[in-house]
Amino acid sequence: MEKPALIAIILSAGLSSRLGDFKPLLPLGEELILERVISLYRSAGVPDIRVVAGYRAGEVMALAGRCGARPVFNPDYAQGMYSSVIAGISDLAPDCAGFFMHPVDIPLVRRQTLIDLQNAFNQGKASVYYPTFLETRGHPPLISGSYVKALKTATEQGGLRGFLNGHEADAVNVPVVDQYILKDIDMPEDYAWALGRIENHDIPSEAECRALMIRQAVSQNVIDHCRAVADLANRMATSLNAAGCKLDIERVDCAARVHDLARGCPHHAGEGARILREMGFPRIADIVAVHMDYPVKKDAPITEAEVVFLADKWIQDDRKIGMEARFEAKLRKYGADPDVCWEILRRRNNALEAKKRVEARMGCAIS
Repeated sequence: MEKPALIAIILSAGLSSRLGDFKPLLPLGEELILERVISLYRSAGVPDIRVVAGYRAGEVMALAGRCGARPVFNPDYAQGMYSSVIAGISDLAPDCAGFFMHPVDIPLVRRQTLIDLQNAFNQGKASVYYPTFLETRGHPPLISGSYVKALKTATEQGGLRGFLNGHEADAVNVPVVDQYILKDIDMPEDYAWALGRIENHDIPSEAECRALMIRQAVSQNVIDHCRAVADLANRMATSLNAAGCKLDIERVDCAARVHDLARGCPHHAGEGARILREMGFPRIADIVAVHMDYPVKKDAPITEAEVVFLADKWIQDDRKIGMEARFEAKLRKYGADPDVCWEILRRRNNALEAKKRVEARMGCAIS
């Protein structure tokens, strides 16, 4: 059975008065904010994208057209956002399955969030699907097309939120690994924060790492182990940078926090990396993929992956017991199997080489 076609409505008609500049046309990374939101929906498989314009409509509508989106003019934009909601749904077909309602000033939403919402919509029977990050609702909601007629005839009191609050019995929450559903660009400091995050948008925050582990139903013991590995890896990376290395400590921290997210699965390092790539975190996935067995090269620069690999070898459960003790414990457990024993010894020698390199560069022992 073919999945129902969904529509994205991007609300881009406001004055941006509190920001002091016009949000849709501000740069964010290599794109303007409006371009980024349009690209987001196209990447998530939503081809019917409509942009509601009002203030500086000529510029907004021209940009929307160049990006392959359908511009919709709201002559009543000065009356507030609800007027743009009505304009956006004004010519939706009666058989419209559903639509996203996305304010343009929430531009950093992750692609996986839209996919999660679409999957929930296609599998469920609710009428409103809210993305939630650590149990807090954000944008964009995905709304059933069955509400179009009621929205058109509703009063403006309370806006879209007020309307949807009246249909709470038909709403469901969809947990996502995406702090950006809660991050709008409203004030100059919000825009500055967004500019600072765009370069590392594909690295999850500490809170997103926590949400990811919850999503994967990782046990608290494994979460505690990952946190301890992250603490040690951070200290090592900080010392190495002080000695002249140029490690990305944010990558080190995040990769360490989620390196065992697939623990319990066969080949859990590879499976964890697959999950991370699928969710849009490739630079973290590359580290997680080799945290069990990093190929140390004597003359190569020390990398983020090598630091996480080595830190993991020092932590048993959530305690730092030392690398030698960890490998001795493994040899006692699997020593009867010569093939497994050989593999443990090979990894131990690899880890010893990493330890030697790291301590030599830091100028002190790992502690």
